[in-house]
Amino acid sequence: MNCDFLVEAGGVLTMDAEWHLYEPGFIAVSGSRIAAVGPASEEAPWRAAMRQSGGRMLGGPDALAMPGFVNTHTHVPMAAFRGACEDMEDRLTRFLFPMEARLVEPDLVRKASAFCMAEMLKSGTTCFADMYYYEDEVAKAAKAMGLRCLLGETVVNFAAPDAAEPYGGIANAERFIGEWKGDALVSPCYAPHAPYTVEADALKNIWEGASRADTKVLMHVAESDKENARFRASNGSVIKYLESIGCLDERLVAAHAIYVDDDDIALIKKSGAGIAHCPASNAKSGRPVAPAYKYSAAGIPLGLATDGPVSGNGMDMQSIVSLYPKLQKLLSGSRSAVSSREALRAATVGGAEVLGLAGITGSLEKGKRADIAVINTDDFSAAPVYDWYATAVYAMKPHNVASVLVDGRLLVDGGRLQCADETALRQDMRGIAARCRSEIAKLNEEYRAGKI
Repeated sequence: MNCDFLVEAGGVLTMDAEWHLYEPGFIAVSGSRIAAVGPASEEAPWRAAMRQSGGRMLGGPDALAMPGFVNTHTHVPMAAFRGACEDMEDRLTRFLFPMEARLVEPDLVRKASAFCMAEMLKSGTTCFADMYYYEDEVAKAAKAMGLRCLLGETVVNFAAPDAAEPYGGIANAERFIGEWKGDALVSPCYAPHAPYTVEADALKNIWEGASRADTKVLMHVAESDKENARFRASNGSVIKYLESIGCLDERLVAAHAIYVDDDDIALIKKSGAGIAHCPASNAKSGRPVAPAYKYSAAGIPLGLATDGPVSGNGMDMQSIVSLYPKLQKLLSGSRSAVSSREALRAATVGGAEVLGLAGITGSLEKGKRADIAVINTDDFSAAPVYDWYATAVYAMKPHNVASVLVDGRLLVDGGRLQCADETALRQDMRGIAARCRSEIAKLNEEYRAGKI
């Protein structure tokens, strides 16, 4: 009986199918897995095992222990560009695509990714999905930092930073999947950018490749008004278009899914596709509120996401899990549209279901990987605690995260990274910003002059 870490907590939110809540409770970690979880009355043998094993105690009577957050849609290398050229119309095509063409290269991707992962880890995220260019560099950074992830190599119908020819991302994705398939932390996949930047034949090709390799497919879906108008005119909706070409199934992780009707929701439910709901970035872009409460009510796999550091700016899931139910209550006109318990589920095991990783992460259960966040609730922002779910959703802030384990490895201790040098990460970002600043200024000038 081995115990490397023993987590004690005033409340343990397991997020399992039976909604087990232990107050107080404990979690025993052996190697990379959860060895036991339960009420404090059953802890004694594991405390003895911890002492015999030379293990470590985490948490305490004021701690909340929960699964680490699962962030279902990001572009982590874009931390390099956070805050650049904000509040522009048509920002993606007029600014972001040109900026990426000028500035994105492997060193930037690797260093900016590690910087972004530091923010995610320190705020309690243990698993994330990402789509970008040079995704092998993102994988290297994630492996070094110790984060669990589903990573997709981006495919577009124009020349990209890591592909000289249109659709060169398909070959990149195939190579990436071949190199990383079977890794303990990094799950590789395809990531066609969107239905309006990847045509039908290429999408079908990608789906065939994903079927052969047995991977997920990450894609922006029904995100923009122009995309919605195009496919509503041709097929009735973006969802109906994807269904018509055979690209709406259980492999799809559909980010955003804003422009949908009830028929679309029924098609998504039938297909088995999952939704990565991005409430903050959608709002920042001035888009409608996605009907996420309807997805949940229909039984569609639903996860939450920050989107990238340019789209939503903050990479902490606390702000997302708090905003999600508030906007759904506003959309539905009902305070009960999404409960705090349901919101936290979407931010943890619901996200793991969307990414196809619920068998190993997202909830605190014996045999699952030890992906755990330990939260300090003895704080001005969190105390007192009457409802652990409500505290986790509406009160918790990033600074309340005390300890984070991923795969049984302690990556954050006392709020400090144990897997990387925080000073070095900040220095790397300062160097990136120095290289990017002049190009971003030029783009601003071109935008003001009407050249882009």
